[in-house]
Amino acid sequence: MFRNASRSLTTCEEVYEYALSLLDRREHGEKELVQKLKRRCSSERLIRETVEKLKAYDFLNEERYANRVFEAWLGKKVYGRLHLQAELFRKQVNETYIPEILQRLTEEEEAQRVEAAYLQIAKRRDKKYDCTTEKGVAALVRYFSARGFGPSMIRIGLAKAKAELDEKE
Repeated sequence: MFRNASRSLTTCEEVYEYALSLLDRREHGEKELVQKLKRRCSSERLIRETVEKLKAYDFLNEERYANRVFEAWLGKKVYGRLHLQAELFRKQVNETYIPEILQRLTEEEEAQRVEAAYLQIAKRRDKKYDCTTEKGVAALVRYFSARGFGPSMIRIGLAKAKAELDEKE
């Protein structure tokens, strides 16, 4: 099909076929697809026409793309809301869908995720994350923060760590 990656696309049909081949592999957002098409086609008009045609046939759908990014993110069990937001921006999800997607992640679900993150780190039995020391607490805070948990969720994670410690004693 399009084995010669260096060959420039010059007709509307070529650009459309290439776009379909990209969408056949996985869902793309409009911005991402346009960027990929620009690498192979210099005509803004051809790219614009192709994108409109793909939208008309519902091959390119921003809402569906946003949902797919969210569903894929849900598989990552130990990350928080801020990580989700960063992932949505990184994947160039249309900004109109980001608040709606973020609302889908409830506080209860995020609390479960921070607890799962703690359990994952607790399995290591690394003294670095010992919540009885100031350095251990700081290490846990950095760990949770790096995984996209905000202050309220970090407090829940620290409470889980202290509860686990109390259970052991």
